[in-house]
Amino acid sequence: MEQNINLREYLDILKRRRIIVVIIMVIFLLLGVYKTYVNYVSYVPTYKSNITVRINTSKNVGKKKKSENDEDNNQSSPYSTYNVAMNQSIASSYKSLASSPNVTNIIASSLKVSSAEVGSISVSQREDMAEFIDISVINRNKEMAKKVAKMVPEAFNQELIRLVGFDCVEVVYEASDSSLIGRSRDVTLLKSAGIGVVVSIFFVLLAECLDTKIVTPDDVNKYWNYQLIGTVPLDKEFSKGKHSKK
Repeated sequence: MEQNINLREYLDILKRRRIIVVIIMVIFLLLGVYKTYVNYVSYVPTYKSNITVRINTSKNVGKKKKSENDEDNNQSSPYSTYNVAMNQSIASSYKSLASSPNVTNIIASSLKVSSAEVGSISVSQREDMAEFIDISVINRNKEMAKKVAKMVPEAFNQELIRLVGFDCVEVVYEASDSSLIGRSRDVTLLKSAGIGVVVSIFFVLLAECLDTKIVTPDDVNKYWNYQLIGTVPLDKEFSKGKHSKK
């Protein structure tokens, strides 16, 4: 029962201070509309191209005829347990090199563009096949996204040769055609409305706390602990000045 009474009190407070609520909400909604418009005008489409590579430490080993007595041939097989474990280890430890500044600089130098024009490169390792690495390139230029994606494996391979001495990056799936990244839903206006509600409630409660005027009979009991004995009804006709005309 107490909770219902408190809720009604808060609703009465908001009703009395509705001017504050309206002003603050209008301000924040206008700011939200302006920010949404700015986001719409400044939106630049971006494109994404994907390529998949595999770490294969035996990619340059010549094919040999299988022999039951040839143990070296077993180790040189890309599907041997030894090579699979090594490939997965290298992929886990060095996959971040594909998106490193060095790789970006190598690609930028080859394309004769600045590093900023290369765009964003992201990598992810597959859980089911850990030696496979998916590489995504995001760029504002549709053609540039695919060009960069094509060049990432070679630049990545150069970095691996320099650091661990392995020429082991091979392309599994060629770079895909650049696709437009869908524009995310702009919720700026909803956020502004939510902030406006919070701020308006804060200022309403602040104004109520700073207001020491006696407005209701409950205020008398609240401040002086006096019990209400009775009330005098308001004569609306007298308040409008009708009695003065008689």
